[in-house]
Amino acid sequence: AVGTISLSSEAIASKKWHGVSLGGWLVMEINPSVRGPNATLDFRPQWMFDQIQAQSELDFITALRQQHGDDYAIATMKNHWDGYISDAMLHEAQALGVDTVRIPVGYWIMDSPVRGAGSPLEYGISPEGFITGGLNHLYIMLTKLRKLGIGAFIDVHSLPCNSYCVSDGLSCSVPLAFANDGMPVGLGPIGDLPRCNGGKYPTTRRPKDGEATWGDVGVNAVAALARWIANLPNEAAGVVAFQLANEPAIGVSGYEDAVNAWYERALPLVRVHLPVMPLVLSWLSPSETVTIFLKSMTQLLKRDALKSYSRNQQLVTDYSRLIADHHYYLNWMALPGQPALSWHELHHRACAAVSEGGLIVYTRAKQALIVGEWSLAVNLDMPQDLTKQETRQHLGQLYQEQLSVFSATTEVSGAFFWTLRMGSGWDPRPSKKFPHGHQIGGSSVWRSLDSYPYKVWSLLEMATYGIATPLNLPHQSACAK
Repeated sequence: AVGTISLSSEAIASKKWHGVSLGGWLVMEINPSVRGPNATLDFRPQWMFDQIQAQSELDFITALRQQHGDDYAIATMKNHWDGYISDAMLHEAQALGVDTVRIPVGYWIMDSPVRGAGSPLEYGISPEGFITGGLNHLYIMLTKLRKLGIGAFIDVHSLPCNSYCVSDGLSCSVPLAFANDGMPVGLGPIGDLPRCNGGKYPTTRRPKDGEATWGDVGVNAVAALARWIANLPNEAAGVVAFQLANEPAIGVSGYEDAVNAWYERALPLVRVHLPVMPLVLSWLSPSETVTIFLKSMTQLLKRDALKSYSRNQQLVTDYSRLIADHHYYLNWMALPGQPALSWHELHHRACAAVSEGGLIVYTRAKQALIVGEWSLAVNLDMPQDLTKQETRQHLGQLYQEQLSVFSATTEVSGAFFWTLRMGSGWDPRPSKKFPHGHQIGGSSVWRSLDSYPYKVWSLLEMATYGIATPLNLPHQSACAK
C-alpha cells in the first residue's frame, strides 16, 4: 500500500511510540456548562471547551444549523479544523519528543453529504447531521506530519452510538454500534438514534444491501477509512497504526461479547486494505476474556495470511499482529464521595501501573499493547494550584513515573498523552470581527483561562510550567526516587 509507512513487527518491537493525541480536533468532545443530576462521571462541565457548550458535537452542530443555517455550521467546523491545531503546535510537540500522534476521528468522516455528489471530501451535512469534509483536513495533517517525520496513528474514536451517555460525537442512551436495546450485534434496523436524557437524533440514512444495522454502518466506515489510508499518495504516507474502535460501549456493562463480535466482522475487512499495518483494538476493561479473544483472532488472521503469504514469514507475522489499547488514568481511581487520594498514594499507583493496575492482564498474557491515553489529572479532576511549587513538583514526578513504567514494560509499544491542547478560550464560530474564529483574550493554546479546571490535560500547557518534559528522554529511574 502506498499510503502507509511499512513497519515490520520486529521494527515495532524495537521502537516505542512517544505520542500525544490530537483530542478535540476531528472529534469535538463538548459538554454542557452545567452538570445534570444523573450525569455520568465522564460528563463534565466545560470539557473540553469553555466558550461553547452542548451535549455533544452533533448537538452543537444541530443548534448552529437551527439558529444560523447550514452554511454557518459548515463555516464553524471548517474554522475549527483549520485553526485548532497549528503548525507551531506540531513543532512544539516534536520538541517535546513526540514521534507519533494519535488522531481521533468519527465514523462520519467517511460520509458524503446528503445532497452532494457522493464524495466524503465535499462539505455538507451527513445523514445524522454532522458536517462532512473533515477528510480534507485529515489529509492536510498527514502531509504536515510526513514532512516533520512524525507518524500518524489514526483512531476511530467514535462509531454510531459508540457509548452510553458519553460525549464522543454523539451522546446516546444505547451503544447501537454494538447492539440494539441489549440485542447482539447485527440485530435492529437503522433508524433514529436514542439520545441521552431523552429525544432522538434523526437520520436520513436507510437500510440497504450490506448495511442494515448501526453495527454495519460502523464496520463499513472503518473499512472505507482503511481503504482510503491504503491509497494515500506518498506525500501523506505517514500512517503507522490504525485503531478500529475506542472505549467501545463505555458507560454500560454486558457488551463484551457484542464488541468482540463486531471486531470479528471488522478485522478481515480492514486487513484486505492494510495487510501489514499494526491494528489496535480497544476495550474499556482488560480481562482474560479479552486476551483469549486476541489470541484467537491472531490465530485466525495467521491462518488467512498463510493462504496468501506462505513463503513470507514476516508478512504472515505482520498480518496477524494485533495490539491492545489500554487507557491508564489515575484520575478515575478516586471514588465519588470518598476522600481524595494523597500524593503518596498517587505516586504509588503510578509506579504500580503494571503490578497492581490493568496492564498486568496484558503483560501476563505477553500481549502487545499501547497506553492509548494517560494524563496528569487526579482525584476526579480536582483543581490544581499550578502557582504552587509543591504542586508542580508532584505533577512533574507523576509525569516521570508514568513514563518510566510505560518505557520499562516490554509489552508496551507506546504511550499517548491526552491531549496536545485543551480548548479553553477557543471559539470557532465565525463573526464579523473574527470570520475564522478566534482565541479569546487572556487565553492561548499554551495558557488556559484562569478559571478553567482542566489545564493538566494539556501537554503544551504543562510544558510551560516545566512539568512536561520530552517524552523520549530516559525515565527509567523515576519510580526509584
